[in-house]
Amino acid sequence: MTDIVAILFTDLVGSTEAQVTLGEDASESMRKLHFDLVRQAIAEHGGTEVKNLGDGFMVTFPAASEAVAGATAIQQAIARHSRRGQGPPLAVRAGVAVGEATFDEGDYFGTPVIEASRLCDRATGGQILVTDLVRVLAGGRGGQQFNPVGTIELKGLPEALVVHEVRWEPVAEPAPPMPARLTVDRSRAFVGRTSERETMEQAWKQTEQGSRQVAFVSGEPGIGKTRLATELALHAHDRGGLVLLGTCDEDVALPYQPFVEALRHLVTVLPDEELAEGLAARGGELTRLIPELSRRLPGLPAPQEADADAERYLLFSAVAELLAAASRRRPVLLLLDDLHWATKPTLLLLKYLIRTAEPMALLVIGTYRDSDIGRGHPLTELLAELRREGGIERIALRGLSDIEAVRLMETLAGHDL
Repeated sequence: MTDIVAILFTDLVGSTEAQVTLGEDASESMRKLHFDLVRQAIAEHGGTEVKNLGDGFMVTFPAASEAVAGATAIQQAIARHSRRGQGPPLAVRAGVAVGEATFDEGDYFGTPVIEASRLCDRATGGQILVTDLVRVLAGGRGGQQFNPVGTIELKGLPEALVVHEVRWEPVAEPAPPMPARLTVDRSRAFVGRTSERETMEQAWKQTEQGSRQVAFVSGEPGIGKTRLATELALHAHDRGGLVLLGTCDEDVALPYQPFVEALRHLVTVLPDEELAEGLAARGGELTRLIPELSRRLPGLPAPQEADADAERYLLFSAVAELLAAASRRRPVLLLLDDLHWATKPTLLLLKYLIRTAEPMALLVIGTYRDSDIGRGHPLTELLAELRREGGIERIALRGLSDIEAVRLMETLAGHDL
């Protein structure tokens, strides 16, 4: 029997190496997890598993658009798993072709089968390669986007194929609630600061890709530091990020004050499973900052008794581990406002977070009044120490330009001037 079908081949990248490095049992668990993720995505898009290839699958779909959607769902599921950090990272490559194939004894044969298999072999981890016909059919019906790869010769095919790569984006998980104090009237447009916003949004993009970034925003009182940072926080939240806020207070000079505020919100919004993961190693140390943790997760050990330096190190490590665990599921933005009032212990913890080797998808934004710090101020010393660190942006706000000032007046007036 001959049918026109869309064929998808998938392959788990690095499975042979994993068997050597992880051992037989761990590599088999990784392979089974991969199977579960792929099969769920296939089922959601109407695919039919033809055969298990050991480290991958051959799947048929009734239409090219559904095959591309299924392949995209597979990559998104794999990316979501890897972002959560709950096991060895997985990478899958895929190839899709469409055309006339012969069905015989439970298997398909024909040119699209060879095309899809060869494209899968040529793809890299996280990549979906498709034929030009798949692009035409799926782009028209499914609305998928593609990048041209070029004309490629594939083994077993008489002519070179025009090949495209499917453009896909990771699916952001629903963002936890914003801190209540981070609200603005969004009916009023945010005027100006175009280059500054672009710089900060670029830093957030790097954070979304799994890196740690830092941005210090300075300026005189009332210049718009907090509003600029809030705009980025709203942008990050709209894209699925976890937003935390901590504020330093002139009249309440408590050690670690902004971190206590930020971590209390984090503890409130994280599900029990995620919170327990972040507190697994040194959760008891955080009860020094947040005593109510013991009520949320009964059974946490008491913080260790040691000399002051050792206790501080354990506390800093616990904060970093909790933020790192939270960032495995979604990127985190930590806004520390009014750092010119920060205590020395607060700035020491900030320096630790910036320099720790703990991997995390974290963007730290610190705002401060440059008019309120001078030689000998703890923040001045910290900024000097961090001058040569990578991944740190310094944004100095000045007054609006004439054009921006006119736009602001027009926005407030509700009509052109």
